[in-house]
Amino acid sequence: MDLVEGSSVVITGAASGIGEGLARECVNRGLRVALADVEKGPLDTLVDQLLAVGGTVTAGVVDVSDGAAVSAFAASVEAEFGCVDMVVANAGVIGPRRPLWEQSAQDWEWIIGVNLLGVSNTWAPFLPNMVKRGTGHLVATSSIAGLAPAMSGNAPYATTKHGIVGMAEVLRMDLAEVAPDIGVTVLFPGPVRTRIREAVRNRPDSLGGPDGVAAFSSDPQFDVESIEPRDVALHLLAALARGDRYVMPNSEYVESTATHLVEVAEGLRTSNTANSTR
Repeated sequence: MDLVEGSSVVITGAASGIGEGLARECVNRGLRVALADVEKGPLDTLVDQLLAVGGTVTAGVVDVSDGAAVSAFAASVEAEFGCVDMVVANAGVIGPRRPLWEQSAQDWEWIIGVNLLGVSNTWAPFLPNMVKRGTGHLVATSSIAGLAPAMSGNAPYATTKHGIVGMAEVLRMDLAEVAPDIGVTVLFPGPVRTRIREAVRNRPDSLGGPDGVAAFSSDPQFDVESIEPRDVALHLLAALARGDRYVMPNSEYVESTATHLVEVAEGLRTSNTANSTR
């Protein structure tokens, strides 16, 4: 994806973490940005800061699990910017760490709504105009957990992050038939200095609310070295310039993740060989 000065980028989950880092770097490069987040205060602060340095910015308070709200935001963005060049579905949450059999239906509904449906809700309303034009790029933030889960207690999170990979793969097939020049990239961050471990602060009351729900950040397994959101933004933008489909900014996790995928492949081959000898 060749993003030049004046190109337009949509970013969800933009008020903090990876989304904020990407928004700042896009403005630094002269790109126009449309920012969405569920937290009004931090979003307003970020917009003011970006405008103060000469950025071209529009924004909306949006819950990405609400398809109608995202569609309304998309319409307002396209009314201002026209057909956008890149859409980054970045918003994500993680729930309390507990085994699958203790995850409630509300845990699953909240995390699926934001992490998985939120990606579809974000991409879908921008795609018709992209397809008509024949160019553009879609990005989604998955996680290393979407390829090789390494921690117990987060089944809903890992499930949704795996789901993003499948969604992206099928979208590429869909686009190949009608607009093959539109790219799709999946970002697989590892530990990053964000507030996702405190995501329960934004859990809707209708799905259990934030009160009485332990934050994931209290778990010692999360006390690992993290990279800065700006590092993720720089890594992603460089990868997009190369046309990469898969991006893992935490380089120290690449080999262990690749090894896991090789083990999956070997397991399939072994099983197939055993079946064929019966």
